[in-house]
Amino acid sequence: MNHAKTYHTRQQKVILQFIEGRKEYVTVSQIDEYLKKQGEPVGLTTIYRHLERLRKEGVVQKIVLDGNSGACYQYVGNEADDESRFLLKCEDCGNILNMDCHHMKALYSHVLEEHHFNVDPHRTMFYGICEKCLDNGSRISK
Repeated sequence: MNHAKTYHTRQQKVILQFIEGRKEYVTVSQIDEYLKKQGEPVGLTTIYRHLERLRKEGVVQKIVLDGNSGACYQYVGNEADDESRFLLKCEDCGNILNMDCHHMKALYSHVLEEHHFNVDPHRTMFYGICEKCLDNGSRISK
């Protein structure tokens, strides 16, 4: 991580505080909404610029799920072992959670050794219903 020439504006610090306080990935529109509520209205271009700078510094991770969805961002200051990471996406509310589970390391190793395929843990995604939505009565339809 290169910390030699980091420059942080007040806006960038507020963006980083928002991202640091969340376990799940966030979208630019969620950041924009938060900034407006904090009395820090910032243009979308400025938010993207700050996020790109934070990504280059290794402070946040950017993930693009598919060609139709916007990018999502997450704080990675205390990143877990990549070989045990995976993502969970709630099909009800759309939140994306970054998970760390030692069982995934064995699965990724199995897929590589037995099937000769190296899984990208930053793009391994399971779809289902999150705890909050389950508590609100949502169920997975089969």
